[in-house]
Amino acid sequence: MNRAKIVLVGTGRMGAIRAKIVYGNPRIEFCGVVDLNKEAAQNLASTFNVSDMKDTNAFGSLKEAIDHFGKGDSALNGIIVCTPTFAHDPVIREAAEHGLHIFTEKPVDETAEKVSSLFDHCEKHNVKLCCGFQRRFDLTYKAVADAVRGGKIGKALSASIFFADHPCPPIEFLLTGGDIFMDLSAHDVDYIAWALNDEVSSVYATGSSSTEVLKNANVYDNATMVLSFSRGAIVTLTMSRSASYGYDQRCEIFGTEGLASVDNEFADSSIISNKGGVQQSRLKHSFPERFDAAFAKELDVFADCILGDTEWPIIKADCINTQKIADAARKSAELNEVIKL
Repeated sequence: MNRAKIVLVGTGRMGAIRAKIVYGNPRIEFCGVVDLNKEAAQNLASTFNVSDMKDTNAFGSLKEAIDHFGKGDSALNGIIVCTPTFAHDPVIREAAEHGLHIFTEKPVDETAEKVSSLFDHCEKHNVKLCCGFQRRFDLTYKAVADAVRGGKIGKALSASIFFADHPCPPIEFLLTGGDIFMDLSAHDVDYIAWALNDEVSSVYATGSSSTEVLKNANVYDNATMVLSFSRGAIVTLTMSRSASYGYDQRCEIFGTEGLASVDNEFADSSIISNKGGVQQSRLKHSFPERFDAAFAKELDVFADCILGDTEWPIIKADCINTQKIADAARKSAELNEVIKL
């Protein structure tokens, strides 16, 4: 069986999550880990028994990894980018110039213009740029989207999405790189546009800060976006950085002939009923537990893109439009105005 030869770039939280999935996928050969902090790369590579466990399977740069595997049958086929967003550009460009297909965490880059430029660069070098929007690969989210797109609830009139993260990220992350519109909204914005098969025409957004530290830094940890779509649907997306009771992720889409909804998943399915009431487990702890199967499916499809003629289902326009909406939400919150797209 042919296997896609891949290196992972970045050893942070998403890097560790992706490494586990790559290691467990029989269609992918986990060839190495790349990080500017080579010790971190070595630690992650050794955790998952990458290749032959030699130090040469940990690299301080992508060039070092590309040179190590050379050309021909031993050459790399692709990379998985798990670096911070601001570091995506040079990694994606270098990979494209060496003919490597690219899977990257969302967003592709920090602005719509930069996203467009990176897709153009990859098209120039005939490589696929695959951005991970995991809700499209989740069985429940996909079933709801298929129902809506298939007309099972009639014409979609409105949708309500609620996303509360758990656990709350460290204050350092929120202060330095945690803009709520850029960091939290992308998955749900991409999903609802896909489910409705429609484009956003205007955005209104507002937010609040739950602590004085965040307020003084002008950082929101709670926010709401109202998206008006071109065919008339109105979508409300409410986000919070912290839910004390677990990872809360819900979506309801209301139409002229019905309702389609995604409900929360619980840590287990037990229900205890007695004279004290009805008790159920907490929600799943966080996104790795909630979307573990979707993350695995993403990388399976990425392997299809490398090994066959499969096209990545999320195209350039999807990524650009999602970024434009996030940009508009941030601007709307700053100006307290509706932003037309």
